Amino acid sequence: MSLLSDLSFFATLLAATDEPGFFASFLSGTWLWTKVLVGIGLVIFVHELGHFLAAKLFGVKCEKFYVGFDVPLQIGPIKFPRTLGKFTYGETEYGIGIIPLGGYVKMLGQDDDPRKAEEEAKRIREGGENGEPEKLDPRSYPAKTVWQRMIIISAGVVMNVITGILFAAIAFFYGVPYTPAIVGGVTPGGAAWTAGVQPGGLVTSIAHSDEDTQMHFSKMQTAIMTEGMDNPDEPIDVRFSYGSDSREYSLMPKPHPLEPSLRMIGIHGPISGKLLPSIYAMPGSVASTVLTDDDAGAEVVGWNGTRADRDSMMPIAPLLNQIYGQPSEAISLTLLRQDGTEHTVELPPQPEKEFGVRFRIGQITSLMKDGPAEAAGMQVGDQIVAVNGDESVDAYTFLLQSWPAGEPVEITVQRGTGDDATTETLTVVPDEGFQTKPPVSELGETMASTPLGFAYNPTTIVESVTSSDSPLQSGDEVKEVRIRFPDQSARDALAAQLGEPTMKKLTEGWELGATMPLGVLMETVQVLPVGSEVLVKATRPPEGSVIEATLKVQTSDRNWYERGMNFSDVEMIQTADSVGNALALGLREGIRGLENVGRFLGMLVSGKVQAKFLGGPIRIAQMASYEAERGISAQLLFLTMLSMNLAILNFLPIPALDGGHMLFLIAEAIRGKKLDEALEMRLTFAGVLALLALMIFVFANDILHL
Repeated sequence: MSLLSDLSFFATLLAATDEPGFFASFLSGTWLWTKVLVGIGLVIFVHELGHFLAAKLFGVKCEKFYVGFDVPLQIGPIKFPRTLGKFTYGETEYGIGIIPLGGYVKMLGQDDDPRKAEEEAKRIREGGENGEPEKLDPRSYPAKTVWQRMIIISAGVVMNVITGILFAAIAFFYGVPYTPAIVGGVTPGGAAWTAGVQPGGLVTSIAHSDEDTQMHFSKMQTAIMTEGMDNPDEPIDVRFSYGSDSREYSLMPKPHPLEPSLRMIGIHGPISGKLLPSIYAMPGSVASTVLTDDDAGAEVVGWNGTRADRDSMMPIAPLLNQIYGQPSEAISLTLLRQDGTEHTVELPPQPEKEFGVRFRIGQITSLMKDGPAEAAGMQVGDQIVAVNGDESVDAYTFLLQSWPAGEPVEITVQRGTGDDATTETLTVVPDEGFQTKPPVSELGETMASTPLGFAYNPTTIVESVTSSDSPLQSGDEVKEVRIRFPDQSARDALAAQLGEPTMKKLTEGWELGATMPLGVLMETVQVLPVGSEVLVKATRPPEGSVIEATLKVQTSDRNWYERGMNFSDVEMIQTADSVGNALALGLREGIRGLENVGRFLGMLVSGKVQAKFLGGPIRIAQMASYEAERGISAQLLFLTMLSMNLAILNFLPIPALDGGHMLFLIAEAIRGKKLDEALEMRLTFAGVLALLALMIFVFANDILHL
């Protein structure tokens, strides 16, 4: 009904990239944005259709029906047309406005523009001559009873809720592709890792929600993020299904390293056994030396003579455990290629690359519940100083070697600081462990040894120097690094895989810290050609003098925990088995959307959600294009989300929105007469100003986060 009434301010910024030819890209992009505009336009259309049909039902004259706004638009001397097209049928003008930010139905006697309200009020009055009282035009909106006007005002929201449910129902009837909420792995040192959550379980309930055996991983993420923001200091109860075994954990979410207001429990999605059809192997890895283009998209169906268990939730899990748990062991892989043939390749260990510096291990940050380290008496805050009597322990000591189960490991720790510091030697007996993710977190800030059951943060302090001509020494702290390639061909070869923006970042350099921890640096080194130069700037205590060094990337005597294979995520399709089941799933999706929007608004008002997480039209369009690119089902579910956003936002008790009109009508019903028109006009004007201010804010927010 007004400029802002038909917008959803909340969206998730996603991106998808591709590089087709120009003509194909143009056609693809045109079709994609056509689908986006049609989808969003449909949501706006059904909202206004609700108002229109209800008004017609009660005999109200509808003068205009527009999707988009037909307002004058001029930039300098250039005047734009008010509409993209219009026509008149009967007494109503139908059209598409030039500004695609909503829509409206102009009813006789009703105008949300406070500047025109008085003129509109006069236009619908009849009589008043020779002492006769004025009468309202019987076809005008104000002439209708309170309950009729309530129906007209709420009809748009009702239509959005109904069609939103139908969108979801159609999507599920058609088939919705999704990644199931299976635990593909856990973040080292995260809440799930600390609690001992094992890979392969299916998340079926979050915070005592209804059991859902087909929970989508994205829905699980949203539920955990929302619960973590709403109750940041409370553990989240999560139920897992491992076949017939149901387990429930109370997981204390941890702040995201880059965005502390967001909370994580450290669960990653499941990985399939299929190699990616492109970039199936990382450049410079051992996988790239044994896999060929014929293996693109191939499926790993066995290893070391053992066939993958196709009935398990994640058949590749045992292979991943072997890769990360035994980095020095060769693996014989059996691949099923896309042409239906099988063949075997020998995947050797991946030699570690370094630049002549090894870094000091940090303090213990978390212990696996009932794990080997906790059983041995290790405590959070302990500093490891020796392993089996070897004091040259560095941050990667525990990650780049195997720890056979049952073979005791003597770990010496320093506990406390200063004069209160004590040294203890603990006997830690490794267990079988089971890890399907690298032992370093994705952001590189935490490392963990799952067989030993402890996690720690690495430091950028030099523990030892393996290059004889390096000016660095133990105790120096590395602050900045940048990369210089041995020749242009080496740079170009890597740029073809990583992209030019990444290459620019490498050569310009970066500061090591919270946003670029040690783990990221060492992962980067693994893809660099041998002979690349790492230009280091470090400080030396106690005076803080600056040391600069040029070091070369070289292979070490250790093996890395990754071998360079890139697997695709697990994807399933959820399809309703009947019309009734589709409607039930659509209803559940609609209710979930309404609850999410309502809860988000509540957290926004209470200050639990920062305003920077608000998204406006630009982010909505970005998300819409991403979902449209994924297919019709994904787009329909997005339209469900958008419909529920629109329904809730439109019914907020703000003058100029449908909810504000309803508030005035409720007051009129209670008082038995209309509010003072001047007061209503002032409140409406204040509401319009507030909404315009919000619009400006979300537009600016969108632009800042492009």
